[in-house]
Amino acid sequence: MDLTLPVTYRGITLTGAAGGPGGNDPIDGIRLTRAQYSQVSTHGYVEKKSLSDGMDASDVYMGQRAIVLNGEVFADTKAKLFDHLNSLRLSFTPTDAYLEDPNRRGYLPLAFQEQTLYLAHWPTGLVDKVLYCRPSAQPEYVLTFAQMGDSDGRGFVVPFTAGLEAKDPRFYHPESIDIYISGGAGSGDFTNRGNYPAPLNFILHVLGSNTGSGVFTFSGVGSNFNVTVPAGNVDRTVRVDSVNKVVTMTSGSVETLRMDLIEFVAGTTWPQVQATPEGDSPAGYTWSSSIGLDTLSRMFFNETWA
Repeated sequence: MDLTLPVTYRGITLTGAAGGPGGNDPIDGIRLTRAQYSQVSTHGYVEKKSLSDGMDASDVYMGQRAIVLNGEVFADTKAKLFDHLNSLRLSFTPTDAYLEDPNRRGYLPLAFQEQTLYLAHWPTGLVDKVLYCRPSAQPEYVLTFAQMGDSDGRGFVVPFTAGLEAKDPRFYHPESIDIYISGGAGSGDFTNRGNYPAPLNFILHVLGSNTGSGVFTFSGVGSNFNVTVPAGNVDRTVRVDSVNKVVTMTSGSVETLRMDLIEFVAGTTWPQVQATPEGDSPAGYTWSSSIGLDTLSRMFFNETWA
């Protein structure tokens, strides 16, 4: 997170402090001074191997990530100072974040940019990233009597600390890569310019005029699976969400959970697009469908960093 470039959360620009006359010390807005990423714990057990040397270990996965932001709120009047603090406090209120987007449980994008030298992938030299996080508590700040005195035109400033949590520790590119698929078969390559496997999602759409049932088969990027599209005389949409590991079907206007529609051919690995740094070969995939997919069908993912 480059603190000299724009950082935003819930409509608040956290790096928008404006300078005084001649570009001197900030007198209005917010300035981030520090961003701390916690260590990310792992989920997986290690225990003594029975009647043998060494240890047994399970598969391992990353846990949640915590973020602590330190900054300062500036204002040229006391009235504006309290308005800024009220806005900041509301933006970092967990319940208000939840109410903004209950489907995401309040885990909203903390958006920022970072510089890079990988110009073949990122020609501008800047990478846009988001971390989906929810406030873990309201921001902490201290008001003192000395702060409330006459500013002599120098403005007012209040330091603050804000904590957030990310149940998904991965950093994502905010724009998804969409690959539209239709008909009965196809193949191609994926490019993930990040450095970490990216969950791959599917939307399989069949028109009501195609009344039969069919099977969509996918292979590549570490997963082979089949998805059944049931018969019907209305439009049907099957959604495979590899982030939340959920399969749903919308028939007409009714959406239901349908985990029975997916069958993993090898293990239970949900599809992920492996990272393809500059110079690496893209990841290949193939798919086929015994029922014609409409042009609304697509695969999509957001490039991902650890």
